[in-house]
Amino acid sequence: MEIKQLKYFLEVCKHKSFSKAAKEIYITQQGLSKAISNLEEEIQYPLFHNTTKGIKVTKYGEYLREKSEHIVYEFDSIIEEFNKMSHTNEGTLKVCFSFGVFNALSPEVISGFRETYPNVELIIKTYPDSICEEVVMNENVDLALSIGPVNEKNFYSTIVKKQWPCILVNEKNPLSKKKSVDFRDLKNEKLIILNEKFHFHHNFINKCRESGFEPNIFFTTSEVITVHKLSHLNEGTGVSIDFIANDIKYPNVYPIPFKDRSFVWEVCLITKKGRFESNLVELFKNYVLSC
Repeated sequence: MEIKQLKYFLEVCKHKSFSKAAKEIYITQQGLSKAISNLEEEIQYPLFHNTTKGIKVTKYGEYLREKSEHIVYEFDSIIEEFNKMSHTNEGTLKVCFSFGVFNALSPEVISGFRETYPNVELIIKTYPDSICEEVVMNENVDLALSIGPVNEKNFYSTIVKKQWPCILVNEKNPLSKKKSVDFRDLKNEKLIILNEKFHFHHNFINKCRESGFEPNIFFTTSEVITVHKLSHLNEGTGVSIDFIANDIKYPNVYPIPFKDRSFVWEVCLITKKGRFESNLVELFKNYVLSC
């Protein structure tokens, strides 16, 4: 027995006519008759019978009408309350940021959201990419801003921003004379890059393999500033992102872009598939996309 069936049943009781009830609730008379027949079949008792003056409610129908009016009213009250809750901009929202994302986005994202929605308690956590996905999957946070590519089997994702990777070349390295580099140019380089907890690490290695070689990963770290410092000391060739290279500048280090423009650093907003999304998630998502 479904609420919709009870609503249909009450409409027929009200109008004492299938045709009038069907018109009132915007379905066909055939569809309404079928719904009532299914209800009668389920409860195994007749609800209406035909007379020369039209249809009449049976004693079973009268009893069902008495009981179902309260049920339908309570159900509608619940839905109405849900709708109110869904439009209430207050509560707690837990957001996870991958390392580096804060700097890539507008600095006003967090402060601006808090100012716009003062009744929302925004709890911020920061992790490497793989941990961001893990905490979203385990529902420890409501959403995350992480780096693509995203596992589309488990998550919904929206690209928020794209940045372009670059290499960090010490002035003593012959590559410093180049305007841009192919991945093949890095075949014999000692490479310094973020570690395997970051998607950027795996994306870079895959691009090198597509170019026919296994990269010589000399040093990995969880802190991108270390990549820049070691490049400054000429310990190897760093792999970073353009906006970070613009912030961390050493006079003897040259950031050089890749010719391959399909190699990108994408900030993605991710939520778990199959999980109910509150209106606060939608609020934050829309706010971030508008910045």
